[in-house]
Amino acid sequence: MLNILIPVDGSKSALTAVKHVIHQRVLHAEPIKVALTNVQPRLPRHITRFASAKAVRQLQAERAEEAMKDAMSMLTAAGVPYDLHVYKGNVAEQIAQGALQMEADKIVMGTTRKNALTRFFQGSVVNRVMALTEKPVEIVARGEAGKLERFGIPVGVGLAFLWLAVE
Repeated sequence: MLNILIPVDGSKSALTAVKHVIHQRVLHAEPIKVALTNVQPRLPRHITRFASAKAVRQLQAERAEEAMKDAMSMLTAAGVPYDLHVYKGNVAEQIAQGALQMEADKIVMGTTRKNALTRFFQGSVVNRVMALTEKPVEIVARGEAGKLERFGIPVGVGLAFLWLAVE
């Protein structure tokens, strides 16, 4: 059985990865099993000191369930077996560690199209996961980069460097 880890956060990009796995399953000779994974960030200490640990866990569980519900319904409708995994902490680290723990054969992640400069300034969970794991990472891109990402950020950075050079 081919074990595939799909990190989901409720975004359209994550659902694109789920659709991709559903459509690509016919290409595999062996049956597949999906590990839907959601990573909840740890809440800042100044918030958690006013809430009980039980309330924090309940909030994170509700948020994880909400993030995974569309992916679960897609997999159920397609007849693809899946397990749910919820982690807390750094997203990229938890995805990489989860892939090792569940012995995933590969990780399939959805992302939006962005240029390299945008990814550099915004950071990229995909890039960090690829740096942290030895498992194959399959990236499914959705949509096109927006006009601001394609033109606005490079022009803004160029103007900032020009301004620094003049001074």
